[in-house]
Amino acid sequence: MNDAPREGRLWWAAFAVTAISACVSLGFAIEALVRLGTDDSSAMYAASRSVALVVAVAAVAVVRSRRALIVVALAMIVVQALDAVVGVTIGDLVKSVGPTFTAVLNLVVLVPVVRSVRAEASA
Repeated sequence: MNDAPREGRLWWAAFAVTAISACVSLGFAIEALVRLGTDDSSAMYAASRSVALVVAVAAVAVVRSRRALIVVALAMIVVQALDAVVGVTIGDLVKSVGPTFTAVLNLVVLVPVVRSVRAEASA
């Protein structure tokens, strides 16, 4: 299943941004869970989904698959974009700009990986 590109820096850059994004999301979910406790089902749901995304990132690290990285990175881009919408909705500039920056950065580093998969498929 290892289909990592020969130009490993592209893969590792996309992986690093995706992993950092997932870990930061998990950190915020854990913080909410600690602050709000297990009586808050939203915090528990956020934490469970964040753990699942970190596990998915870990699986990508093991299999080193470009296709798997693309799927998980796209999931994190959607998560961060939606987090930015939440930030705008609650009027918090930091919670708007941070996730927007992360989503855009993740997209920028993912595009070369997607292009390499497409180029290989058409060859």
